[in-house]
Amino acid sequence: MSDYDPLSPVMVENPYPSYAQLRATEPVFWSDRLDSWVLTRYRDCRAVLSDAHTFASDRRRAGFERPTASSMQNLDPPEHTPLRRLFTTTFREQDLDGIGDAAVADTRDLVAKYADAPEFDFTAEVARPVALFAVCRLLGVDPPPVAQFAALSDALVRGMDAGLRPEVRQPALAAREKVSDLISGWYHATRRPGLLSQVLAGAERAGVREPEIWNSARVLFLAGYSTTVGAAANAVHTLLTHPGTLARMRDPQLLASGVDELLRFDGPVQGTTRTCVERTGLGGVTVERGQLVLMLFGAANRDPEQFTAPDDLVLDRSPNRHLSFGWGPHACTGATLARIVVRALVTGLLAAPRPPRLAGPPWRERRATLRYPDRLPLSFRPERP
Repeated sequence: MSDYDPLSPVMVENPYPSYAQLRATEPVFWSDRLDSWVLTRYRDCRAVLSDAHTFASDRRRAGFERPTASSMQNLDPPEHTPLRRLFTTTFREQDLDGIGDAAVADTRDLVAKYADAPEFDFTAEVARPVALFAVCRLLGVDPPPVAQFAALSDALVRGMDAGLRPEVRQPALAAREKVSDLISGWYHATRRPGLLSQVLAGAERAGVREPEIWNSARVLFLAGYSTTVGAAANAVHTLLTHPGTLARMRDPQLLASGVDELLRFDGPVQGTTRTCVERTGLGGVTVERGQLVLMLFGAANRDPEQFTAPDDLVLDRSPNRHLSFGWGPHACTGATLARIVVRALVTGLLAAPRPPRLAGPPWRERRATLRYPDRLPLSFRPERP
């Protein structure tokens, strides 16, 4: 389907009907626009994510130039394994309950601030500060000013689509330089307890080079923030467009399973790519060495072969092996943080004196990789008759 356009108004607004049509008619197709094979079925996406031998994150293995900075994001096993193990083990050793409690407290403070406002933007005024403070607590660094960092992150997120929108490339590169300067400051700052100081302390023992630590910390910082903001904004939008669902999340059991269902139902990351290392068959087509393969997570997460009633929001869905954070050796290291923050935001909203409501339609920027409401107007005031 060479005319598939992830930046079309229909796809930006609601891609799921188009995903369903693609799964039914062209589950694997070549896109001239994207210069890539595109996968829409769950089984095909998961097969690629699980096979790092054939489908590489490290494009050098398919004959391309070395990446400018090696990190967990662009290395494959066996180079990738000790680095990921170090980050994953250290992540689990952090005070995740404390980070969650602090995120709940941050949410409650912001809810109180906007409790009587006629309208406020949930994405900018709540999701962004709560997500930024949480990822900085995880890393053990001081948070930058929220609005300033959000602008840099937004430029970098737009830059993910530079292949489709060349005009966003230079602003993204400029933002990357500013974020690099910010992170360079961490190098000279007094080390606080947290994931960053702990992985740096364990790098030599784990056989990991320090530059790879800093590069991976940058990836975790940026991706952890932007993905969490997107997950939170989508989750709240979904809850408020399904009447009664937010109140049901008061049940602690539904809160846990419900967060994962919200992530499956409308996850922020629409897809990711791998590069084919050797000629292989996939979903009835032949993929050549060096060709890109794009996995559409948004389509895979609504695949009826994997999920019963995939277009329904089922808060107690089990099992729920969605692909919103990927799968296999490159599954998102910060997935737990996103779950913690979304759960905290839901808990904070439930503690509000009055339930929130949508105060206007959401607004979304034209993006292909990350999809969420950049502006989500809410109000705690009752709607006028």
